[in-house]
Amino acid sequence: MAIEGRRVVLLCLAVLVASMAGNVCAEQTINQQGENWRLALAETSIKCRDGDFDGMSGTLSVPEDRTRADSRWIELPLVVVKSLSRDPAPPVFQCAGGPGGTNISPAERISRADLEGHDVVQVGYRGVDGTPLIKHLLLDRMLVTPDILSEVSLRKMGEDARRAVRELEAAGMDIEEYNVQNVVDDIDAARAALGYERINITGGSYGGAVTYLYCLRHPEHVHRAVMIEAAFPYDIAFGTPSHVDARFEHLNDLWKEDPQAVKRSPDIVRTMRTVLRNLPREANGMPIDSSKVRFMTYIGMYSERSLVNMLFDAYVSAEKGDFRSIAVMSAMYDQMIGSFGNIGDLSAKTYSTVTDRKRDFVAELRAPESIIGSPMSMLAWGVFQYSNWPVKPVIDEHPLTQKSTAQTLIIYGSKEMGQPFKEKYAGNFTHAEWVLFDDLGHNDIWTITGPGMQHLIQRFIDEGIVDTSAMGEIPRWEFTPTVTFHQMFQQMMQR
Repeated sequence: MAIEGRRVVLLCLAVLVASMAGNVCAEQTINQQGENWRLALAETSIKCRDGDFDGMSGTLSVPEDRTRADSRWIELPLVVVKSLSRDPAPPVFQCAGGPGGTNISPAERISRADLEGHDVVQVGYRGVDGTPLIKHLLLDRMLVTPDILSEVSLRKMGEDARRAVRELEAAGMDIEEYNVQNVVDDIDAARAALGYERINITGGSYGGAVTYLYCLRHPEHVHRAVMIEAAFPYDIAFGTPSHVDARFEHLNDLWKEDPQAVKRSPDIVRTMRTVLRNLPREANGMPIDSSKVRFMTYIGMYSERSLVNMLFDAYVSAEKGDFRSIAVMSAMYDQMIGSFGNIGDLSAKTYSTVTDRKRDFVAELRAPESIIGSPMSMLAWGVFQYSNWPVKPVIDEHPLTQKSTAQTLIIYGSKEMGQPFKEKYAGNFTHAEWVLFDDLGHNDIWTITGPGMQHLIQRFIDEGIVDTSAMGEIPRWEFTPTVTFHQMFQQMMQR
């Protein structure tokens, strides 16, 4: 369950209180049909990050199950923003992170710079965009269960998921068809419908897994691919407690290099261990759930520097007896899940990446001596273990030994997060360039590097050249927070 941190945290705090390249003609309305797709598009103005641009939006219809001639059809939204160039290069298909979130967000993810030489296309993700949706009340409420990381709660959530799946399937939904493979084939159906022979494809986080799998399934249609902070489509969201601990130990080393931080705590990992051993059940009337605190600690840890600073401030304050920020973290979890787009889709896409359905995830992830364990992994795969969720695993069609032949740029914000992926998957590419930065979180790679990241990606797409010259020097990490969780909560309450 790869949830994008900054957007999640800000959202839950608020709740808590072409002309197109190819063969498509530029008409007012386009209706076309292929063997495995139907396309209906209309010209319109598309709101992007820095203005409104000419484009098309509409619906792509595809079979729910491509292996069955009698499969019902599902509908996916589709957005195309036309290039500003009269002679555009192959288009860029964008794949957003998640899973469980929309892939249709031009106002957030398409800028004028993206359109200088390419059309940009966003294809809705089945299960969360268009119809039908993997929605069920039991799934929507499942993750708000108290003490989510306990085996009792994992079993209960697994039972709720099993019942929800039975009822959705009884209503006609084929849950196992809402997998990453079909997402990829939906994208290729859009490519064919729009008349593009070759495309560039980019994706961040879960979108990186989609990008990689597209390169495996449709290599003949890939011009170039870019994967940013990418997951791979094998056991998405699985990370061992020792890997999480190693990340915190590295942050502890950086903490000790900051004189102001050391004045507040000589050892932030020791502070965290002390606080987690002595968590009260409430602070200032707000309940504290240890499992939810650990989960939010993990989310913040991998997201970005500013959230890490807030997390560490919360632990330092708690060690001194002030647990208010820790209580806000606990409350934020419930609001995050309550505000999250689609738990059913999050589960279906994650579980389609399982590599061993008989694996005892709970036993493997149980690590009482770990700093926080591996909360996201335990939640995601613990529920799977007890749910009997129906899946068509990626690995059945694409073994770990399969190689991608696409020219690919793979970017990670830190060596601690990126190096394990490189060690495991570098041999899976015949033409890949890896760029690993230092000490940037999952979202810092955009917020701190800014235009430099845009330059790096665009030059690779346009020329196949890896050019980090515009990135500038990565600033040294200073751990003083600009605001605390409790202060943010107070500000929201006053609005």
